[in-house]
Amino acid sequence: MDNKKRNEKILKLTCELLEKMNFEVEKAFVEDLDDEENQVLVGITVANPAGLIGFRGRNLAAIQLVLSLIVRSQIDESVRVLFDVNNYRNEQKVRLEGMVRSLAEKAIKAGSPVSLANMSSYERRICHMIIAEIEGVESESEGEGEERHVVIKPKN
Repeated sequence: MDNKKRNEKILKLTCELLEKMNFEVEKAFVEDLDDEENQVLVGITVANPAGLIGFRGRNLAAIQLVLSLIVRSQIDESVRVLFDVNNYRNEQKVRLEGMVRSLAEKAIKAGSPVSLANMSSYERRICHMIIAEIEGVESESEGEGEERHVVIKPKN
């Protein structure tokens, strides 16, 4: 199946899922992500996004998992689905970037590690990528499960 037909099917499956959840989709799109092979972004716009996003994006992550499982069962190829509602992921990335840069400065000035709040793997990945661009600090994830978080450490 070519990417265009695959993406049309993913879009249809997404809209059907959200319809069953009683969300009316105003706009929807599926696009291939250039930086990752076999990864698509499914973006939707709804009138009331809070129910789909949930506290700190937890509903969004859960829906993404369910949607990925549905797509995997309906399409005969491995496709990683990234689900976004009302451009939440981009706004989240901008917020994280500001916070991480500020805390990295704090770690450098204080000369001691700074721990961030518990985060999803997606959020931690964004933080690690941002920190990798900042001179004088490094990062690592610590903790297990729901307690996993990023620690920003000054380089020696």
